[in-house]
Amino acid sequence: MLVFLKIVLNHFVMLKKIIFPVIFCIILIIPQIIFAQKSFVDKEIKTIGAWMTGSFDTFAQVDRDEEADAKYRHIRAILHVQPVSIAGLNNALALYVENQAAESRTKPYRQRVYVIKRDAENKIIIEIHRIKNQEQVVNAYKNPAILKNLTLENLTHEAGCDMIFEKINTKLFKGSSGTEKTCKSTLRGATHTVSKTEITPTQITNLDQGFDDEGNHKWGPPPGEIGHIFIKRKTEN
Repeated sequence: MLVFLKIVLNHFVMLKKIIFPVIFCIILIIPQIIFAQKSFVDKEIKTIGAWMTGSFDTFAQVDRDEEADAKYRHIRAILHVQPVSIAGLNNALALYVENQAAESRTKPYRQRVYVIKRDAENKIIIEIHRIKNQEQVVNAYKNPAILKNLTLENLTHEAGCDMIFEKINTKLFKGSSGTEKTCKSTLRGATHTVSKTEITPTQITNLDQGFDDEGNHKWGPPPGEIGHIFIKRKTEN
């Protein structure tokens, strides 16, 4: 009996020498795998954020419309996008977005905060948030410090208007929202908005259209027209 116990004990010691190092290695490897997966996710979100950051305009597109005497004329607009740090946005990237008409640069016609994140299905989405007291952050691209007081309490999520993005290739992301009539609108008789966006390293193409419940076009570029093409400027001004 003693001999048997001694044999069992020896086997246990041998297994201990083998199993414990294996377990230790697994403990070391698992966090690295998790970190690698998180880094992959963050990389695509950061790429979209980097491509969107800066100043853009539609001037080249408007000039082409005029030269071609196009039936539909895109507006001469400027887009400024600035990263902003907002407490409580875990694993997400926030951008302050300001749209201006070229002739009215001190009174933007649209101000939003975009939150780029992953949803429960690991898809990249951009949440769109309205800003309370938005007049306090006009022209923040010139003075980013005025964005420091933005908090989640200052933002109102535009429910149903989240844009879902897909990576097409290394130079293109495509996104859309409202295709199921979820993004509500009351502008000019519309009941919902459909938006389509393409993002590359040098430009953002954005098509926003309003429709009623019967599918009649109410505002934005008419069906068949391309969206507004915002080309990134070399300098912010």
